[in-house]
Amino acid sequence: MIVLTRTYGIVHADALPSALPGTPVLEKQTESFTCGVHALGTVYRAYGLDPESERIRWRLGVDTKAVFWKQDTTGALHPDMYMVLTQDYFEIGSLDMSDAASWPSLLDHLESGHLAVLLIARRENGNLHWVVATEAVGERVRVYDSLFEEPYLEDEGFGSEHVVSAMLVRPTADRAQAMSSFAAHREGSSVLLAAGKRIRALVADTDATPGG
Repeated sequence: MIVLTRTYGIVHADALPSALPGTPVLEKQTESFTCGVHALGTVYRAYGLDPESERIRWRLGVDTKAVFWKQDTTGALHPDMYMVLTQDYFEIGSLDMSDAASWPSLLDHLESGHLAVLLIARRENGNLHWVVATEAVGERVRVYDSLFEEPYLEDEGFGSEHVVSAMLVRPTADRAQAMSSFAAHREGSSVLLAAGKRIRALVADTDATPGG
């Protein structure tokens, strides 16, 4: 049995993100299952939000097992990422990274000044792992990864071979028309199902586990 929502009506600061991000801060991960928390922490700080005041760890539900009888299924899932970002006045675009047009679309988004949250599948990053793409540098992207001391650059091969899904994040233009939490969770669930197919193709030989 998979729990599709692990978050509740947790009180948080409910602050508004800035229109454009400032300089991102690389967060250091010290627990095996908190990469999603640190990825959103980097995004939130860049947009002037305090991750602790927004209580993103508890709202993402990373300490609750997605499959209740499996100890290693803690971590952030797409539905909760979508719901928390939407509740905090962000809108999310999704890219199909198996499409050749996805890398130029990611570069365009970064060149517009905004950030992207990527789920990647690569053994040296702990198999399945959330990171943040912060800017385009020519045809490459700068990646903030909570497992590394410094950001690094990746090219299009990284996108086609290792990126499972890409969430293009920007503040909501019209808050009155913002997606509801239910709709955001449902959309995130759809993205999770689509990502599952890509994960199986990308990590068939890596024995990956979710949410590192």
